[in-house]
Amino acid sequence: MTNENPVNSESSHYQSDWPKAYPQLNMQAQFRSCDEDFQVHEVTNRELAESGPHMYLYIEKKGTNTHWLARKLANHAKIDLKDVGYAGLKDRHAVTRQWFSLPIKNKEPDLTHVFNSDEFTLIEKGFYGVKLKRGALGGNQFKLVLRNVTGERSEIESRLALIKSNGVPNYFGAQRFGHDNENLIQAEKFYHSGKRPRNRQKTSMYLSASRSYLFNQMLAQRVTASTWDNIIEGEVFGFSGSLRGFTQEGTEEELSRFQQKDIHPTCALWGRGNSLAEKQLLEIEKDVANSNTLFSEGIEKQGMKQERRATRLLLPELSWEWLETDVLELKFELASGLFATSVLRELGHITEALRPEDEHQAYMHRKAKEQAVKGKSE
Repeated sequence: MTNENPVNSESSHYQSDWPKAYPQLNMQAQFRSCDEDFQVHEVTNRELAESGPHMYLYIEKKGTNTHWLARKLANHAKIDLKDVGYAGLKDRHAVTRQWFSLPIKNKEPDLTHVFNSDEFTLIEKGFYGVKLKRGALGGNQFKLVLRNVTGERSEIESRLALIKSNGVPNYFGAQRFGHDNENLIQAEKFYHSGKRPRNRQKTSMYLSASRSYLFNQMLAQRVTASTWDNIIEGEVFGFSGSLRGFTQEGTEEELSRFQQKDIHPTCALWGRGNSLAEKQLLEIEKDVANSNTLFSEGIEKQGMKQERRATRLLLPELSWEWLETDVLELKFELASGLFATSVLRELGHITEALRPEDEHQAYMHRKAKEQAVKGKSE
């Protein structure tokens, strides 16, 4: 999606308006006008038991982020925050259902006070043998409501049908890079200094942001060349949601699997080791790595191994319904690590509705930046 807010000079050298796969549609809308307009339900791939060393909680939360709830659970369970498990981060301005895990030590913790608030509702509880780790999900179910929709309904529905049939480029969403690309700015400082932040979570965030940025640049080259959903020389195939890849063999069976959308083209998630890519694909990956040596070399120095990510994101279960003449509801499911915003950006010019608290937060953020710049100049 296009960012209408001006960016500061420190963040403006980062690309953010990634090329689109389909022609720009004359359609505008707003999303996340209220929490209920953005709903996400995690889908677990585990069978829970009636007892075990880790208690799993499926919690519906409103108006709060994952870190806040995890800290609240840790405080009430009287455990370290690092012992609280969750599979992924969920937005604050949304209604989300998310799994958390807590270790059971002597007895099951009393979490009554957590669920006395309207913010949090316990949906399901069970037990499992190990802590819930990041990415350990079956997927996420989305229900998004777009408001103030303008444009020809027939064109919008044709675009939705195209997206359902062919998918969209599998970009990492802007939230991966932080407000005004703050995670990329901090990653740059981290790699320049060589000093890891004391907060392990921040280190992981900066590594992930810089790695995702390189992937998006590789994918952008393929989108521009219309090869994001086609096979090129030296192709490496992979599965949706998988970090592994396998080299192109050129067999009829392989071609059939690609045409049936069972396997997908990939680009590198940068790290140590040689790329599986060859020829044309390898040139794309080398070009991006060589143009961003601070990130590519920094990621390698931190010991991350090279992996793969599919270049196309499929939505075979995508459905839509007009709730009113200018209100459109979308439903779809994505694997863990895939972004709903990558779907919306191919539909039209869709912006997030600004709330009063968001405007105030953005104002305070700009003032803090200005003060920091002023302090440096003095």
